[in-house]
Amino acid sequence: MKKFLSVLALLLLVCFALTALVACKTEQKDSLVIYNWADYIFDEDLNEFKQYYKDVTGKNIDITYVTFDTNETMLTRLTKGDSNVDVVCPSEYAIQKLIELDMVEPLYYFDEQAYTDSFVSVNKDKYVHNSENVEPGIIEKVSASDTFGEIEITAEGANKGKKVSMTDYFVPYMYGTLGILYNKYAFERAGIYDEETLNKANWGILFNDDGEGNLLSDKLTGNILMKDSIRDSYAATVFYLYERGKLDGLTDDNGVPYADMSAGELINAVDDNLLEAVKDALTEQKQQLFGYEVDFGKDDLLMGNAIVDLAWSGDALYAVEESWNDELNDGEGDYELAYYVPHTTGNIWFDGWVVPKTHDPDHLDAIKLFINYLNTATSAAENSLAIGYSPAVKASVMLADEDAKATLAEGYAVYAPELWDVVDESGAPLAQEDCDFASWEEFELYFFNNSYFDEEGNEVCYDEISHSNWRYPFAGAEQNADNYRNIDSLGVMRDFGTQNKAVVTAWNYSRSAGVNALPMLGWTALAVAVAVGALFLAIWFKYLKNSRVRK
Repeated sequence: MKKFLSVLALLLLVCFALTALVACKTEQKDSLVIYNWADYIFDEDLNEFKQYYKDVTGKNIDITYVTFDTNETMLTRLTKGDSNVDVVCPSEYAIQKLIELDMVEPLYYFDEQAYTDSFVSVNKDKYVHNSENVEPGIIEKVSASDTFGEIEITAEGANKGKKVSMTDYFVPYMYGTLGILYNKYAFERAGIYDEETLNKANWGILFNDDGEGNLLSDKLTGNILMKDSIRDSYAATVFYLYERGKLDGLTDDNGVPYADMSAGELINAVDDNLLEAVKDALTEQKQQLFGYEVDFGKDDLLMGNAIVDLAWSGDALYAVEESWNDELNDGEGDYELAYYVPHTTGNIWFDGWVVPKTHDPDHLDAIKLFINYLNTATSAAENSLAIGYSPAVKASVMLADEDAKATLAEGYAVYAPELWDVVDESGAPLAQEDCDFASWEEFELYFFNNSYFDEEGNEVCYDEISHSNWRYPFAGAEQNADNYRNIDSLGVMRDFGTQNKAVVTAWNYSRSAGVNALPMLGWTALAVAVAVGALFLAIWFKYLKNSRVRK
């Protein structure tokens, strides 16, 4: 009997083990490690991707999402080799750096066959390749000779000296422009809010220069914010020097006149002559500044602490829409912000996805499906809504997709019952007058064209100064190529390369120049004297008290 019970127990144990093994195998999930900027994806988008992954592969997936705050932090982590991530989203110059260091794999996203050849578990009958959804203007900019048309791999190894194109290595995600965020009504009160005045000053607005070396307005002095960012401040200053004619007659180290350079060539010229000019201009500019900022410039403008800020288009978009709040008032009348990209020259930037060579090879299907999923119309609409920047997916793709339109209509409180149930957070119906936009047509004009219909039925650009579509500059450039904005006037910035240390040195000098240590020493000495005096009085009073007690 005991032998029978032992055999039975053994059989039960084996059955249990086999059942557990089958269960483990059934519950096994694929994995993906994403390294991205903080707050740079719609939260629910990751869950929606999991469902997309299940539909295309039949398998579940676990996602590990890790964030970084600067390109430099990301580069340090990757170059040290202490980060096992599968896919990362750097800015354009950081992607250039990673390619030069031979640290990323070619993807060939714009060659569907090459991109999908490696698929192992993907059901290709359910897979739709989305490369044609990408804005071609970005690819053209990246491929230009003065940007990333040819990158040489400099790292030691079999690929050293090889020249490659960035378009083979990355997939665009978000992009935007660098420009000027300002208070429209403060400018009106200063007498400088008109097309002729501001389009003559252009980047000089940040330097309180009217374009001819005169003060644009004394009301700007002490009310200008500059980015605490080497690259952005360098670009804005170079453009200012160029349009003011301060670079006329000067050449780079190869004898090429700065005045003959394109916008892209200008901001990528970092030779000693230009660095000296930029350093002097930034040092002189400090007399006009309220201060330097990275994340809080839009808030300072919304609170009325300053009236001008060097800004990125996504932050500007947020601030402009926030300024429509009726409760905002600076005490002197209406309050509204606007974003202006000078029509002379400008900077356009982008972030994109790359795959480090240290990625897990078993995750390659997940990596490629994730990148491709982000170029769907719905994902682009959701991320544009959540982040505020322009997705690399073409506007026309989102306009042709009902789900994408419904996402935007609900997110922007558009009265469009044909797209979504027009209700508030509690589920109660919203009347047309309670919505931010009275119809989808009105919203479409604003969001995709940066325009509206006036009382006479004429289409008018929200940006009265430069008449530019700053959310979709490529579309705007086509519409206004003969006026105000030409896409060639927007340059892409490369890595500073061997001149990086020299640029940092010039920037640090400009940031600290003019700071007099004597006043600080004087106040410090006074504080010490007060503290010593207070201590002496305390001791003296204690002595008198003790003296009286003894008596």
